[in-house]
Amino acid sequence: MRKLWLLSLLVALLLCSGCWDKKEINELAIVTSIGIDREPSTGMYIAYYQVINPPALSSRQGGGSKASVYTYRFKEYSLGRFIQKSSTMMPRLLFTSHLHCYILSEEVARHGIIDILNYLETTPEWRMNAYLFVTDSPLQAVMNSFTTLEKMPGRHATSLVRVLSRGSFAGGVEPIRVKDIVTGMEFQLPTLIPMIHYRGKPAETTERLEQIDASKQAPSFFEDSAVFFKGRMEGRLDSQNKYYYHILNTKYRKFTETVKVGGSYVDVETNNVQVKRKWDRSANRLNILIHADLRILNNQQNSKLTLQNVHMIEKAFNRVVADKAEKMVVLGRLKNWDLLGLQDEGATSDSWRQTSVNFSVTSDVTTTGNKSDPYTKEGKEG
Repeated sequence: MRKLWLLSLLVALLLCSGCWDKKEINELAIVTSIGIDREPSTGMYIAYYQVINPPALSSRQGGGSKASVYTYRFKEYSLGRFIQKSSTMMPRLLFTSHLHCYILSEEVARHGIIDILNYLETTPEWRMNAYLFVTDSPLQAVMNSFTTLEKMPGRHATSLVRVLSRGSFAGGVEPIRVKDIVTGMEFQLPTLIPMIHYRGKPAETTERLEQIDASKQAPSFFEDSAVFFKGRMEGRLDSQNKYYYHILNTKYRKFTETVKVGGSYVDVETNNVQVKRKWDRSANRLNILIHADLRILNNQQNSKLTLQNVHMIEKAFNRVVADKAEKMVVLGRLKNWDLLGLQDEGATSDSWRQTSVNFSVTSDVTTTGNKSDPYTKEGKEG
């Protein structure tokens, strides 16, 4: 019902603005997400438009149609011809101001999206602040998948971004909008875009919504990220390296890490992560200082949480973070990716690979939970 209220408010605002009359509003096809694919053999683009079906978002009384969105597929050799092409199948005018996201196939991303960015910039109707995703699954399957809790797939994807970004990113949200790709083209530091994986099959009916096993058919996000340089996907990073990329580039403030202390695992959550860079230009050396406040989430030790034990947890955390940060730097050099943006801070295209990067990590356990000492198998405190 909330979605219907928002949709009604959108329509009312358009009517009040005088831009549209009531008849025109009824002829709008409100697009929530757009998928773009490409045929390598012909170079032709394939576009998927997901259009809202308003009756399906209300109660299902009266036996109305159940699909929340309808997906339309069009094929053209030029991006500018899709609006005209849509009129041959879609009996309404495209309205993209409610657009949630763009989803690109990996073929499109690796080919380069400069043409797409130029098209979006010259067409005011298309949104540059919509989220951007890349999929390594068949785009047709992704665009014809159903999602639970959020009946609109585009809304499902953007809701995941907001949930995972809440309190974690310095800017309040993960920088994965189309405009972030455009901004990143001015720098040598790559832009990371989440990838979508889909293991199910394209849906023909809405009956799959009735299955209780939601994870079987739902797309998965954020396992990998596409690495973009100058508007082109050059490869991918796994989730661990993605988080350390954001941490070391001072964009990430909160994450969870698992450390091993005395043979047992301890899960800690970081808060207030601070990263400082100190250059020694004469020695071509970069010192990165990292400090974090820690909260113990899960403690599998059978010993008391003494001051000495707390210091052991802190030291283990410091070692893990330094080790993973160093591995990410090594990976960047192997891939020829400047994952620290050294060239944006004065290093040359030849010298950044020889820059010595040293990490100094400190931490303080500030929160241990309601009960600091863990229970033991004998039913007593450790």
